[in-house]
Amino acid sequence: MTSLRWVGADEHADDTSSTPVLIEAVRQLDQYFSRKLRHFDLPLAARGTDFQKRVWKLMSDIPYGETMTYGGMAAALASGPRAVGMACGRNPIPIIVPCHRVMGSGRSEGGFSGGQGLPTKRKLLALEGAILL
Repeated sequence: MTSLRWVGADEHADDTSSTPVLIEAVRQLDQYFSRKLRHFDLPLAARGTDFQKRVWKLMSDIPYGETMTYGGMAAALASGPRAVGMACGRNPIPIIVPCHRVMGSGRSEGGFSGGQGLPTKRKLLALEGAILL
């Protein structure tokens, strides 16, 4: 899987019956939204810079229901929070690569470019039972 796109309620997703990976992705997403899946197991091949891939890997390691800050990620990657934020914003596989689990300084919400923005981020974190301060 190289990307995932948000589909609005009035839109229809492309036919996913064409590949086994897409069928499995839909199955796993359905299970995630039903609170039956906490970790995705899909072959991912997101396109990005080496740094972006390192950020996306670190995001993928954030456990279900937990969060990490841009600053914490930056420290782990010997980088800066803005660079991490930019890489998060370019994540082509949201939810599966959980950019919604990344918070701003002081545990503020930070940003979110998927779905309807911060309301979508809040819903995903609430689904996982993450505590927002």
